[in-house]
Parts: sequence; structure tokens; C-alpha cells
Amino acid sequence: MFTIRRVLAFAADRDALLDAAVGVSRPGGHGTAASRWRRMLVLVALTLSNTVAHAADKLTPADRQAIEQTIRSQLEAFGREDADRAFNFASPDIQRMFRSSDAFLQMVREHYEPVYRAGGVHFVKLDTVDGQWIQTVQIVDDEGRVWRALFTMRRQPDKSWKVGGCQLVQTSAIAT
Repeated sequence: MFTIRRVLAFAADRDALLDAAVGVSRPGGHGTAASRWRRMLVLVALTLSNTVAHAADKLTPADRQAIEQTIRSQLEAFGREDADRAFNFASPDIQRMFRSSDAFLQMVREHYEPVYRAGGVHFVKLDTVDGQWIQTVQIVDDEGRVWRALFTMRRQPDKSWKVGGCQLVQTSAIAT
């Protein structure tokens, strides 16, 4: 499904993208008849690929539940200091980056304390941004500050879900 923002961004950049794709330089004109045909074919291909990509954006209720359970399980593992279990919920890219569950847990302790010691957890919404699934989770830390944790989720070849990253945003709210 096309969003207004995507359609406007696509329309604004369409000519430049098409010209680059077919190798046309057109300071005053639209190129030759052949280049116009190439531009049209590239436009059709881009439109079809965008439509196919958006069809893949659909998640089943089971996918949504699996994403939430993956995040919840990782947060619980952090709370129990279970480095191996928490590391198991990280995507292969994250696992390669840190190489060991202990190094991963140390990084989370130092840089993601609200995630490491999550108090209250509320799953807010699951959206796709630039083809990636982002689960927004509201977390209350041990001092009552409210955070938004944006978990990037990665579907694995076996159809399971892993955490591919997390961005923390502190809100101005205080939990009561």
C-alpha cells in the first residue's frame, strides 16, 4: 500500500532516478525516443517492485505475537542476567558483532540500562519503516522515567524473529 509520503517522495525524485537508471542527461529535453522508452520501463519496474515489497509488509497475527514474545523473552533474560538466553534473541548480525554473550550483555548494561533493567513494559505499535519492522515498546526504568525503545526486528530463514537493534528515546514522562 502506498502512503502519501512515499508517493510524494517518489514523484519528487522520479525523474532524477529514472534519468540515472537509464543514463540520460537532459538539461533541456527529455532525451531520445529510446531513452523515453527505457525510462517508462524503469518506471513500471519500480512501481511493480514497490507493490511487491508492500505486499511483503503484511504480518500475520502469529508474526506479531512472535515479535512481541521475542522482545519480552529477551528483556526477561536481561533481568535474570542470563547472557546466553538474551544473546540467543539477537540477530546473527548482532551476534557476529559482539561474538560472545558476555560481551553483548556488558554492552547492554553500559548503554541500554532501561532495557537491561526494564520495569514496566508496554508494547505500543509495530510499524514498517524503510522495509524494516520496528516494534515500539514503552519501558519504565527503576527511577520511574519513561522510555521508548524502538526494536528493529529481523525475520530469519526459519521464519522466527530476532532483535536486530534497539534505539532508546527518553520521554519527558514520569511514571506514577
